[in-house]
Amino acid sequence: MRASGGGQAPRGTPFAFGDAISRRSFLHRAGLVGAAAALAQVPALLDARGLLAAAAAQSPDLTEDTLNGLVAFVLPGSDPYSVAQGQSFNGPGGLAANTVPVLIKTLDNVVPAATFVGPNAAVPVSGGVATLLNSYAGRVNPAATNGGFPSNFSRLSFAEKAKVFELWEQEPSGDGTEMRFLAGILPGVVTLLALSEAGVFDPSTRQPSSRPVGWDISGYGGPAEGHAELKGYYRGLRSATDNA
Repeated sequence: MRASGGGQAPRGTPFAFGDAISRRSFLHRAGLVGAAAALAQVPALLDARGLLAAAAAQSPDLTEDTLNGLVAFVLPGSDPYSVAQGQSFNGPGGLAANTVPVLIKTLDNVVPAATFVGPNAAVPVSGGVATLLNSYAGRVNPAATNGGFPSNFSRLSFAEKAKVFELWEQEPSGDGTEMRFLAGILPGVVTLLALSEAGVFDPSTRQPSSRPVGWDISGYGGPAEGHAELKGYYRGLRSATDNA
C-alpha cells in the first residue's frame, strides 16, 4: 500500500528449464493453487460462525460495495471510499483501475463451485469473502458510519479495516486451516489485479482498451520494441577479444 502522511497516501513443483510454461500457467502454479485451497474453506468458516444464511441472502450489490471498500483500503485513490476511510490519494487508485469486477470474477472462478445452503440458495466465493469482512467489521466498530455505505466494512476507517484483518488472522477456528493464509494473501491479490492491466484488458484484441491506472502509478512507459538509447554498440565496439 502507499505510505501515508497526514491522511493522504503518497504516491509448485520445480520444472526443468526446457519445459514450456506460460506466464499464466506459472502464476497459477505459484499462487492460485494455494489460494484455491484457502478459498475452498470459506464455507467452513462461514458455517462455524453461523454466517452461511447471511452469505446466501447477501445481494451482489452489497458484495460489490464491500469489495469497493477492500480495494480502497489496499490502493487508495481520490474515490469516495478512500476519502471516507481517511486515507486517500490525489489521483486514481484501485477503484479507478476497475479492479472490483475482476476481483469478483477471480474469486468466483478460482473455486467455481458455489456452496449450496438450500435448494435455491448458493454462496459464491466473492459473497462469502464479503460476508466475512462485514462480520469482522461489525466486531471492530458496529457503529461506523463513514461515507454512509451499505456495507459494514466500507464504513470503517483505514485503521479499523486493518484491525479486521488482524482479527481474521487470529481467528481460533482458523487453526490448522488455510484461513490465515487467505487473510494474508487477499490484499496481495487485490494489489496484483489493481496494478495490472486486468481491469482494462480486452480479450478480443489481447490488449488494454485504455492506459491502465497501474502504469501511471508505477511510471511504466508501456510496451516498446526497444529504446533508442539502448540501440547500437557500447563505445563503438563491434567485437570482443580474449585479451585481459
